[in-house]
Amino acid sequence: MNSRLFIFIFFLTSCSLSASAQKILKGIVVDSVTLNGIPNVSVRILGAGYGTITNANGVFTIKVKPTDTLSFSSVGYLRTLEPVTTDNEIMFIRMVQEVILLKEVTVYGRPEAIKKVLPSLKLKSKAVPWGGAIPGGGGAGVNFDFFSKREREKRKLEKLKAELSSTQTYVEIVTNMEVIQELKDRYALSDSSFYKILTHFNEQHREVTHSGNQATIITSLFSFFETEVKFRRVRH
Repeated sequence: MNSRLFIFIFFLTSCSLSASAQKILKGIVVDSVTLNGIPNVSVRILGAGYGTITNANGVFTIKVKPTDTLSFSSVGYLRTLEPVTTDNEIMFIRMVQEVILLKEVTVYGRPEAIKKVLPSLKLKSKAVPWGGAIPGGGGAGVNFDFFSKREREKRKLEKLKAELSSTQTYVEIVTNMEVIQELKDRYALSDSSFYKILTHFNEQHREVTHSGNQATIITSLFSFFETEVKFRRVRH
């Protein structure tokens, strides 16, 4: 066989195999705490020169290969990397809000300021909120660090960690392919319809998504989907 012909056939075969390895991946990007869809998130394939963005409901569609890794980035959130696997047909990405802890700064006033006594410090302890003690102060002493930006960010971070833990059960359920397929098959839903209803559920049932109760989550989820589908059919 002519060597040029062989090279040409090999090239066509390689291109065909490469194209066949690609697939359309769909997913939804949500806030890790509220589980609301995040719009306009940049979704890019690492090492490639293309990507996409999420729509108003946080939903995206992108062509990928099983070996790709997706990068998700949005203002106010930590960058998230998620590898694509053969099991991924639908991705559920939780983005964590970016909490920046500032370095502590000591501010020294002018010497003459030492002589002045702030009016608020002349108040008797019974007139001061919390009975004269500041939360986190460890007693009646005033701990002004409690109100510093650094401490507020620390408290926000701890709250965020607690929120993440409380939504873990819900995330495991709504990313389970059997649950997703059952909902889509039972109510004859397309991917876009499924994600729209799921987004509405996240927005309206925070007490369920954060409950950590598997039975409550599944029951509420299927009940909500049934009601939404009936409403949509009646409306149309």
